Amino acid sequence: MLRKIGKVLAIILVIILCVLGLFWGRYQAMAKNVRHQYTNIKPLDMSQIPDGVYCGSFGDFLVFVKVEVKVAGHRIDQIKVLDQRSGPGYEALETVDKIIKDQSPKVDAVTGASGSSMSIMIAVNRALTEATYKK
Repeated sequence: MLRKIGKVLAIILVIILCVLGLFWGRYQAMAKNVRHQYTNIKPLDMSQIPDGVYCGSFGDFLVFVKVEVKVAGHRIDQIKVLDQRSGPGYEALETVDKIIKDQSPKVDAVTGASGSSMSIMIAVNRALTEATYKK
């Protein structure tokens, strides 16, 4: 009887370790993708972006964000987060204020919520990049 219980516990432990390994691998791939997308954010010439409202989104595994960016007078006037999925307390909404203040989608990430911060920056960059194509 004890041997059976030991075998069952060993199988359960192996399954748990496999699931944790898969989760960790997927998390690492997500982090790499977010960093890659973030490093590809290039400076934008706001004078080339027409006034209007533009949507952009970005998501991978544990983070997702959809934003609406309002451009007025060739400046980032307002950013609304329409949808965001991240862990509680990791929303990094201060990133929105930094982007508006600096007039650039690439700003310093919020400490402790860098994945969410970078996702917001990527989504804003995608919205503004899309705006330049609609010109």
